[in-house]
Amino acid sequence: MNEAEEGLEDGFARVPGGGEIAYQTRGPRHDRDPVLLIRPLGGSMALWGAFRARLAETHRVIAFDHRGSGFSSAAQAVTTTRGLARDSLHVLDHLGIERAQVFGISLGGMVATWLAILAPSRVARLCVAAASARGLALSRAGVGRGLSLAACLARPRGEIEACLVHRILSRRFREGHVDEVRRIERLANAEPTSRTALAQLALAAALHDARSSLRRITAPTLVLAGEHDELLGTEAPRALAAAIRGASFAIIADSGHDLTLEQPAATAARVARFFEHPPP
Repeated sequence: MNEAEEGLEDGFARVPGGGEIAYQTRGPRHDRDPVLLIRPLGGSMALWGAFRARLAETHRVIAFDHRGSGFSSAAQAVTTTRGLARDSLHVLDHLGIERAQVFGISLGGMVATWLAILAPSRVARLCVAAASARGLALSRAGVGRGLSLAACLARPRGEIEACLVHRILSRRFREGHVDEVRRIERLANAEPTSRTALAQLALAAALHDARSSLRRITAPTLVLAGEHDELLGTEAPRALAAAIRGASFAIIADSGHDLTLEQPAATAARVARFFEHPPP
């Protein structure tokens, strides 16, 4: 068994009040702080794909499904980004991890900021991608795409998640990587999230507002944006970085909203470099 295989673990973390959160760990076990991945709206942890695989070459990587997604139990009746951050802590507690390096994208980025605010001692470094300080901070051009995301919830079961994946991918990527888009859609449909859970998660993202608390983040922070993010643009993530003391900002070239799907290798390399050598 090689070092990476020793880190393989699939399991469930029980949460207070009932319910379980499905998680997986990948990559070598060593003294370096592990990496916690927090998912966006829609799709299970299987969608981390090549991005997770690249990080797991050098880091122990922990992924999990939001409640209501993948193999986790049903979502809470009232779902908020703060509550999802507490779910992240339950996963770390279950695994006996005192401190982690945290990466979150889109909804997951919002959750990651609350994790760093609510439990600063548990976050060694923070990387947030394609997220804003306030959930409704969409670009003008992105408002129509936001409405189209909501329209996906009206699609027949089995088509909802593929619709969401299609909407968050940039036109350039969809037109230039047809086979890969089909593969991603099939993967999303293989472990669909319930319509109710998607609506709850979408509402949590829309109501997210951490603006008054961002100065409480003490972890070294990197904020990433996709060059061709048609949903959020680059200015909202840039403003998020400016609101976090000492945070840096970078743009991933030739990527849309989901950097981990459109540019998995480049994004993983940038994240790994930050986790290994954060700015002073």
